[in-house]
Amino acid sequence: MEGRTMSAAYPEELTARPQWLVWRLEWKPGKEKPDKVPYQSRYPNRRASSTEPNHWSTYEDAVNALQKIVDNPLSGIGFVFTKDDPYIGIDLDECRDPDTGVLSERAKEIVKQLNSYTEVSQSGTGLHIFIKGTLPPSGRKKDHIEMYEYGRFFTMTGNRLKGTLS
Repeated sequence: MEGRTMSAAYPEELTARPQWLVWRLEWKPGKEKPDKVPYQSRYPNRRASSTEPNHWSTYEDAVNALQKIVDNPLSGIGFVFTKDDPYIGIDLDECRDPDTGVLSERAKEIVKQLNSYTEVSQSGTGLHIFIKGTLPPSGRKKDHIEMYEYGRFFTMTGNRLKGTLS
C-alpha cells in the first residue's frame, strides 16, 4: 500500500494540532522489514523525534513537505502522541487481509467496541485506532495489539476503515 495517500479527510481535531511529521521507509542491514523513520516537515532531510515538539509541525506543513520532495522521496505523514493531548493510539497488527479487506473477528470486536476514527495501516494488514483516554501503567502490548499515549507516532494513510467515525 502506498503511504503517500492524502485524499481522505482526517478528523479535524487531529489536523488542528501541530503534532505532525513526515516519515520514510528505510532498510537497515539484517532487518526483515524497513523501519518507518520520522523526519521534520520543515527540514525533511533532518530526522525527527516523537518527543521533541520543535521537530513537529502543522498538518498543512507535513502535507506540503510530502508533496515537495522529489529527489529524496518521503513515504507519508505521521501524527505524534503527546502527554499534552487526550489521545491514545491503538495499533492492531496482522488483523486484516490486504486483498479482501476482511478483518479478524477480534479486530471487528475491538473496532466496534471503541467506535472511533480507525484507518488501515501502511502495510494494509493492520489498523490504527484513535481514542481519547489514558492508559494503565502496564499491559500496553499483548499479542498483536499495542497501545500508545505519548512518545510515539503513527504513520497515517487516510484510508479510513469503512463504517468508522471520521
